[in-house]
Amino acid sequence: MKVSSLAVMLLLIAAAVALAGCFGESGNSQNPGTITTGTPDTSPVMVAPAGTADTRSADLTRFVDRAVGYAKEHGKNAALSEFNNANGTFIEGDLYMFAYGMDGTTLAWPYRPDLLGTNRAGATDPNGVNHIERMIEVAREGGGWVYYVTMNPADNREEFKLSYVKPVDSTWFAGSGIYMPEVPALFNATEKDQLVERVKLARQYAVANGAAKAVRDFNDRNGTFADGSRYIFAYAYNGTTLAMPFQPESIGTNRMDFTDTHGVKITAWEIAVAKSGGGFVYVDYYNPDTGKPGMKLCYVTPVDDTWLVGSGIYTSRQ
Repeated sequence: MKVSSLAVMLLLIAAAVALAGCFGESGNSQNPGTITTGTPDTSPVMVAPAGTADTRSADLTRFVDRAVGYAKEHGKNAALSEFNNANGTFIEGDLYMFAYGMDGTTLAWPYRPDLLGTNRAGATDPNGVNHIERMIEVAREGGGWVYYVTMNPADNREEFKLSYVKPVDSTWFAGSGIYMPEVPALFNATEKDQLVERVKLARQYAVANGAAKAVRDFNDRNGTFADGSRYIFAYAYNGTTLAMPFQPESIGTNRMDFTDTHGVKITAWEIAVAKSGGGFVYVDYYNPDTGKPGMKLCYVTPVDDTWLVGSGIYTSRQ
């Protein structure tokens, strides 16, 4: 897409924002009110139920901060030795420290010593999410939160995990996570295939019909692209929301720093994955079919070098 077509698309977005109050539904967003085109939107869109992961996140950040402080005080070798000690000071209940080089090399994982020294930059979780690469990106940006599915050694089953990572220096980072057993960890394989196909068809439509028409049609809730929870969304690579049919008030806002309640920068993650050629990400987001938040496996793909399209499938909390 050329700059001129992007400008046309942004003009259409401005018009959509002006009309959002006419057709928006108050139940579709946790952030009601007037939103101006280009205004940064960093408010969460959902409220996590009591007892889930975010109630434990403060303890987790303190745990990781303590470990990073230890590494800076005692040096890399001493820190990695302690992190890898399954009976050491950095094992607290189901919390343990892991560490990676910024190139993806495994430096610490007390329950998987067989992986030490291996490069896992291209590793994906059971749903196809490249979580190691995302942790590297987040660490390079100063630290933050990432979702993925992994084996919980406490009960020997795959569970969602919310991890907090923080750089020790420019060459490596450390992190830890809390498990989310209340969220089903795996998604239906057939639904995943349908998801990928749905997004690819939306991309083909955008390429064939141009950005302006595609964005307009993606935002039409009476059209074929706004099929309940299977809706198509779109973002410009600068973070501008282009298509979000069930939250029209967000159209035109900049969501590059947008986070969900657990602190995961979901828009930035989607953009990073699209820029790398496309793939899967997790978001905890409003489900228009249920009117409630839910964990969502999204597939995103670039349309060209300026914007992306995506869609998702939801799981539900138990």
